Amino acid sequence: MGAASNELSNKQINRSARFLADLRIRLLAGETTFAKMSAEERRQIIECVGILENWRGRHAGPLRNANANLRHYVRPFAAIDQDVVSVTQRLKKFSTILDKLGRYPRMQLTRMEDIGGVRAILPTQHAADDVSRRLRKNWKVSRYRDYVREPKVSGYRALHLIVIKQGVKVEVQLRTFLQDFWANQVERDSRYLRIDYKSGKGAEPVHAYYVSMSELFAMREASIEPSQDFNSELLSRYRLAQPYLGSVVDGGVP
Repeated sequence: MGAASNELSNKQINRSARFLADLRIRLLAGETTFAKMSAEERRQIIECVGILENWRGRHAGPLRNANANLRHYVRPFAAIDQDVVSVTQRLKKFSTILDKLGRYPRMQLTRMEDIGGVRAILPTQHAADDVSRRLRKNWKVSRYRDYVREPKVSGYRALHLIVIKQGVKVEVQLRTFLQDFWANQVERDSRYLRIDYKSGKGAEPVHAYYVSMSELFAMREASIEPSQDFNSELLSRYRLAQPYLGSVVDGGVP
């Protein structure tokens, strides 16, 4: 089984990725070390790393293509508000791929839909909806998720499309400025406090606060004035979350 081969079966790719994900778990748990491994085990690791990197690398070209094409669709809105509108891309890191496989033991690498991801930030929800409609009309879309009308339990809001580019899947995220701010704040809190709030870990009062902030941002974008009851609940959740988030909370609301 050659790492550089372009004829590897999905079974070989998935088996190699699962081997590395399970090994990573064992290493982090202190159940084994590289020093304890035989020469054959080390050879297997090198081969599996090559296979995974080969599969990951196959997404680079399609990702650039999706990025360039998406810029065409958001250009009219950039002309209106160029300070807000942006298009970025990212190829999922090797370690992040293994971490996700570790969190989802039944997941197969070749079915992972977000190895390549491109994101557009748009000035309004109307603009995001318009871009989404045109992408679904003109691109090959295998999956569409509306997390705006049906937010995730965490409070996350955005439009997600899984598109097919040059034979591989690329995730397209369409967010408004406030939706992006909310998601980035959760990630910043996770990094700063070293608790993976993004994946649902950590104290429940923090997640309740995130949900309320997401609802507040949605109201702002819809020009809806929050009720007094909502404001009281938000303040209560803020106070309950503050012992866990500390000073992070104080700088988290625009």
